[in-house]
Amino acid sequence: MYLILFALLMVMPCAFSEKVSTKPGLKMFRDEYKSVTQTCLDLGFAKNSCNSDKVAFHVTLSKNLYNLARLGRVVFEAVDLNEGKGYDPSTGVFTVPAPGVYVFDWTTLNQVGKYALTSLVVNGTSRSQVYCDGNVNTHLSCSKMTIVKLKQGNQVWIGVFGGTHGNSYFVKNYTSFSGFKL
Repeated sequence: MYLILFALLMVMPCAFSEKVSTKPGLKMFRDEYKSVTQTCLDLGFAKNSCNSDKVAFHVTLSKNLYNLARLGRVVFEAVDLNEGKGYDPSTGVFTVPAPGVYVFDWTTLNQVGKYALTSLVVNGTSRSQVYCDGNVNTHLSCSKMTIVKLKQGNQVWIGVFGGTHGNSYFVKNYTSFSGFKL
């Protein structure tokens, strides 16, 4: 009788306990993954938002540009990065491949004595400008960063809206345009 009672006491805890994994490292990984996932959701990140549709580009001038007419478009033909294939180096236009909030940055290096007013243009409308006054004894570099909400198919480029006698002069390799989706 004591033997039967002893056997029951030994079997009962096993019957009511959780199934124990034979791979404790896997269980720990799953628990940590759930915890991190929940933390991300609590912070406002969308579930399954880490995917491969990255959008980013960085382009520069491969030759000096001068005599750009007022309202002209700067065409950056040297492509360093074009994730998402949104930038067209033949036109200088970035076509938005996916809707969202984008960050754009552009830098111009003007020739001594020249000035330029450049702008981030979205669908033909100036959204952000920078004035670069080269009336100094050295080349002058000017940069601007802006953040805009865009729809798929919107077109973005850098335009020239003024310059010395209607012209601007930008130095290759130091004049660039970049953008990425947040």
